[in-house]
This record gives sequence, C-alpha cells and structure tokens, in this order.
Amino acid sequence: ERTGSTNADLKAQALQGAPHGRALVAGEQVGGRGRLGRTWEGGGDNLALSVLCRPSLTVDRVALTCLATAVAVCRVLGEPFRIKWPNDVLGPDGRKVAGILAEMESEAARIAWLVVGVGVNVGSAPLPVATSVAEVTGRRPERAALAAFLVRAILAEVERVGVEPAETLADWKRMDGTLGKFVKVGEVSGTAVDVELSGAL
Repeated sequence: ERTGSTNADLKAQALQGAPHGRALVAGEQVGGRGRLGRTWEGGGDNLALSVLCRPSLTVDRVALTCLATAVAVCRVLGEPFRIKWPNDVLGPDGRKVAGILAEMESEAARIAWLVVGVGVNVGSAPLPVATSVAEVTGRRPERAALAAFLVRAILAEVERVGVEPAETLADWKRMDGTLGKFVKVGEVSGTAVDVELSGAL
C-alpha cells in the first residue's frame, strides 16, 4: 500500500538477480522521483508501479525504451491522452496524468537490467498542473486491474523495441502531443520538428 519508491525497491531486487518481468505496485509513494531529479507527487488514490526488464538491447536503445513505455501507458489509458516528449502522458488540456522514470545498469554496452517506473493519477490530481484519469474520462479505473494492463503493455512494448524499433517510434508519433509546438529543452528552444529513432528530439 505504501513505500518510499517502487523504483528504488525494484532496483535493489534487480541487483540481487530478480527476474525479467517482476513488477512492484504501490498505492502511495513517499519518495517518488521523476526525471531530472524532480519529485513525483501523486494524488491520494494514485498508482505507482515499476517493472524490471532484462531486454536483449544495447544501451543506445534506452531512450527508445522510454518512448515505448509512454506508448504502453497511452495505449492502456486510451483516447484522448497524448504523449509529451519524451514520456509524460497528458490529458487533452495539456495537464499531466502520468510520469515515467527509467533507470538501468549496463554491461559491455548492453543493458543488464532496466527498471521502468510509472506514476498515474487515477482518481485525483495533487497539483493544478496535473489531472487524473477520472477527471478526463469520467470513470475511475480499478487500480489493480489498471496495474495489470500496464505491466503487460510495458513488457510487450519494451520487447518490441528489439524487434520493430521503427514501429515503436511510429506509434509514439501517432500518440504525440509535442511535434509542431514551441518547446524549451534546457537552454534550447524552438519548434519541435521530429523525433529520431535514437529517441532524440
């Protein structure tokens, strides 16, 4: 029901040899993190999950696996959700409903393991800049069922990166909410034109 961070918990298990496909799910995270060291704040009935993947991929595919995870989340949540590069999932008004954080360890330029963490605001949102699945769709999915669908979808999409990387990127673009818009990434700003197969904007 409650933990500091599902990613931290699962990374510790990965280091002890936990198998591909293991997932940890929590209703509340008190030490959740987002990209760039940010804090992830979920609602009172949010969902936090992490999935351990041991894909047969080189480290240059890590960014694409992050995009693939966003595709999985967006596919499960359905319309009208869209992806903000690289892997935030937004409602139709641009407010964030889900965030993704991937962490990995490599061996000889290959991924030894990859822990993909996903936080979803299911029934409520903690901040004005965020929204929830219930607010957008008018329905509140059952968290355990949603977690099961997400884990299956994430594992399938990460596996597909090794087989059909171009299809992963094509699906990401179909769910995209970034291209054609003005963006600022670090000190660089301008119109987002395309995303490369490497995952770079």
